Amino acid sequence: MIKKQFKISNHIILGIWEIDESLEQLAQGFDQKELDCIAHFHPLKKAEHIASRQLIQSMCQEMDIPFHGICKDSHGKPHLIDSDYHISLSHSYPKIAAMINLDVPCGIDIEQPREQLRRVKSKFLNPAELQVCQDDLDLLCIYWCAKESIYKMHGRKNLSFAQNIEINRIKDNQIFCSINKDQERKKFVLNMQQEDDYLITYNL
Repeated sequence: MIKKQFKISNHIILGIWEIDESLEQLAQGFDQKELDCIAHFHPLKKAEHIASRQLIQSMCQEMDIPFHGICKDSHGKPHLIDSDYHISLSHSYPKIAAMINLDVPCGIDIEQPREQLRRVKSKFLNPAELQVCQDDLDLLCIYWCAKESIYKMHGRKNLSFAQNIEINRIKDNQIFCSINKDQERKKFVLNMQQEDDYLITYNL
């Protein structure tokens, strides 16, 4: 069920869904053609897929924009069908976070601090970031979430987490980041917030 849904501004809305329904309850009334397309999915992935679509549809209604479904491009980035508005989705069962931005590309990520981040930290952090984070799971989670948000915002293409996405500083629930690629540097600011024991990061 939808846990939170709120407008950040006139052109941005954020939503959070916590799956507490059975798969059968989620699928009730859902588009049969799409159910057939995801029939081979693992039950948890199937639940995330259905709930995320229902969440985005509810957010579209709140923003008074049409919803004709969601498709993915060749890089796996989700888009609203027949719409130029921007969306982003993130799953971390049982929670789903979603965002719609009417003006610019958006990226959202939701994550729990987990031991796996310690094992893979050298794959997504540069040497300076490794020095900052060490084995601090909370910091590792912030850096991972932030880089995922930037990656999604950028279109999920041709970016190395360790080499091209840099976390510069964190202050007052804001994360100052940059993309460094092809001798160009672009700066971004992300918001972060807690949702139970989950972290959510997103751009505005």
